Amino acid sequence: MKLYVARHGQTDYNQQKKFYGSSDVPLNANGRKDAAKLADKFEALPLELIVTSDLKRARQTARTIIATHPESDSQLSSKLEESHFGAWEGLNADEIQATFPEDWQNWLDDPFRVSPTNGENFQDFNTRVLAGLKNILSDAASNDHVLLVAHLGVLRVINQSFFPESNFWEQKFPAGTYSVYQLDEVGRCVGVVYDV
Repeated sequence: MKLYVARHGQTDYNQQKKFYGSSDVPLNANGRKDAAKLADKFEALPLELIVTSDLKRARQTARTIIATHPESDSQLSSKLEESHFGAWEGLNADEIQATFPEDWQNWLDDPFRVSPTNGENFQDFNTRVLAGLKNILSDAASNDHVLLVAHLGVLRVINQSFFPESNFWEQKFPAGTYSVYQLDEVGRCVGVVYDV
């Protein structure tokens, strides 16, 4: 199976460097261009299943791709939502540091063990995403080409599940590009190409 993964297009919050996970913000003009660029890249590929986070920015990106693949099945998955940043939602780093200085510093020191103020902890996020991925791969076992449209944190969790020794922060998954994992019959990654 080829598992394609793509990050949603740009939003105003991306542009403003705000933390947001569960905030349901739409694509901006650049994000709509990112989505169109992805649709062009996928147009000639035989996608059988397209699964997207149920947040608006991912749905809008996926909708553009689905329009070029009307024969593909499509699904929404809440398990592919970005991590919830709690009280930090909609704030940039300077605002978080000014409002929650101790929480911010603790999180910077150990983001895999310390949660954003009133936010989702990394272990819960990781478990949720991997459960979603497992369900998708199980349901899509008969498909050869599957696309996931999701969020940066989600794509990093998926990448690290295939490459446990990798640096979680290393892959950027830029908007307007996709990456593809070649999976064997038991779901192990046997090859990857990033940022096509």
